[in-house]
Amino acid sequence: MIKLLVSDLDGTLIDKKNQVASYDIEALKQLREHNVDICLASGRMDNEIMEVAKAVGDQLHRVSQNGAFVMTNDHVSLHSRTFEHDLAKKLYESACSDRYITMVCSDNINFVAQKNDVIQQIEERFFFPIEEQENMLTEIGQSLTPSKITVLGHHDEVLEMQQSIQDVFHEDVDTFISEKGCLDIMPKNISKGNALLVLLKHLQLKPEEIACVGDSFNDIPMFKLTPNSFAISHAHEDVKKEAAYVVDTVSEAVQIILEKNKNIICS
Repeated sequence: MIKLLVSDLDGTLIDKKNQVASYDIEALKQLREHNVDICLASGRMDNEIMEVAKAVGDQLHRVSQNGAFVMTNDHVSLHSRTFEHDLAKKLYESACSDRYITMVCSDNINFVAQKNDVIQQIEERFFFPIEEQENMLTEIGQSLTPSKITVLGHHDEVLEMQQSIQDVFHEDVDTFISEKGCLDIMPKNISKGNALLVLLKHLQLKPEEIACVGDSFNDIPMFKLTPNSFAISHAHEDVKKEAAYVVDTVSEAVQIILEKNKNIICS
């Protein structure tokens, strides 16, 4: 039996206006009626994931910042991980360029060195404001404890940055393209997959008892955990080939899950 569905947010459960489709909300409610638990797993901060949970109308487990934090549906922290301060400073210096926008995520706030019109446009995609921190390097280790550094820019240039960071810091960090033109730099061994292992241990579930749905490269580590993996059809081909199923919506994945469970009960 599949006892837990794990869903990515951006491009999977929510659109660019942070909206959840009504048919997906109904599908998730249907899952809960059949005693299937739900977890939201995203590169976003926990406070933003909670806003999506409110839209769904349920208390949900949460994996935030690509696995840096794991929270249960009753708000118990199972895992948290941040950068060592010296490493965070070196990464920030390496990731800063006039060609990119570099954001530092500390707990539940995104920071940039200086806000401008482009930042304000990006801010519209978030539930909470991006804050300005002019003295980023000074404040890292003081008022800021970074858990993620995000680089935004033209996709090809962001891929170059990813390779550059990996070449220098491969022993200390992992990097993920969370969507086109968006690079997330994380502490080593932080991923949605490793975070889910923490949640599964807490819930006393086996990997084959969960299903995962997503659309980006940062979803692949959780796809690798279970045979019940679903990629959204607009995902990159390299993402889709890592999943057992390709679906158009979360609701389509839910129907497959419910049918699988029904067949097990009937057998």
